[in-house]
Amino acid sequence: MSAGGSSEGKAHLSFPAARALAESVFRANNCSEQVAEVLADVILLCERDGPASHGFFSMYNYMFGLQGGHVNGRGEASLDRTRPGVLRVDGDNGYGQVAMRRFREDLIDAAREAGIATMALRNAHNIGPLRHDLEPLAEAGLVAFTSVVSRPHMTPHGGAKKLFGTDPIAFACPRAGSEPIVWDMATSAVSLMEIRVAAETGEAIPPNAAVDKHGNPTTDSRAAADGGMLLPFAGHKGSAIAFMVEIMAAGLTGGRFAFEDADPDAPGFAGANRGQIIIAMDPEILHGPGFTDRITAFLEAYGDSTPERVPGDGRLARRARAEAEGIFLDPGLLETVRGYLPD
Repeated sequence: MSAGGSSEGKAHLSFPAARALAESVFRANNCSEQVAEVLADVILLCERDGPASHGFFSMYNYMFGLQGGHVNGRGEASLDRTRPGVLRVDGDNGYGQVAMRRFREDLIDAAREAGIATMALRNAHNIGPLRHDLEPLAEAGLVAFTSVVSRPHMTPHGGAKKLFGTDPIAFACPRAGSEPIVWDMATSAVSLMEIRVAAETGEAIPPNAAVDKHGNPTTDSRAAADGGMLLPFAGHKGSAIAFMVEIMAAGLTGGRFAFEDADPDAPGFAGANRGQIIIAMDPEILHGPGFTDRITAFLEAYGDSTPERVPGDGRLARRARAEAEGIFLDPGLLETVRGYLPD
């Protein structure tokens, strides 16, 4: 299998065909209609905006969880409103994106009422970029932040055993006249899926990104994937952010810390019955009128200071290209995905 790269030698799928394939696979593998629709959207958004490693390439992770009974593909998330600005959500051992979709409007309404609102999500799994959880909130005019805990894959700075997940964070903000600013990133130097994609071809990974199973620094993606450990980005600084994520996304929500791995003997399973925190803020209440004007001024100053794009805007070029051309998959990957359908 492979993800991303040139379209040469790839199989072409239109958006409707790609979505129909993903939805049919989820329906055929223990998912309710609602869950299949949401997860198909997740796959398609990843193929459209990137990273492709979280699109069809990640389907085997979903299948491992669903077919192995680790994840409830028919879960019905429930909401407990403990305070006007607090939404405690139990994901019923399903997928976090399904719970987020179900209660998104409740979170938006709570933020508009209180100025700031928090969704504390527990008992749910999340495979995919966090940006897709936040972009709809920014489209609704809110500023948002989220973080989630994964299975343990990373050692703290200077550590010798896995304690943290890849523990990603994401941020979103509306801006005038264009799509929202949205970015997400792992607190590991590279994401686990990036290493798995690289390991398919033996591509090297950057220095200071991982150690092998003996604790030795390595740029060999296969050695890193075979029992190795990820390292935090920027050394002790990334380690401190991962430390924060564990407390905010697992400690505050009642979800599992990464070290409390529920399925340590299921290496093919990417879920973790984890915790996720989503904080939504209404600038109309916190700032008052004129917020997007200030963001515009800030973006102009940013553009004057660097030729680099605004964080997260790389997705917009990928989005435009995919919407114009469709998506391209490695034929072997397409065959693998279709193999999850009944004969």
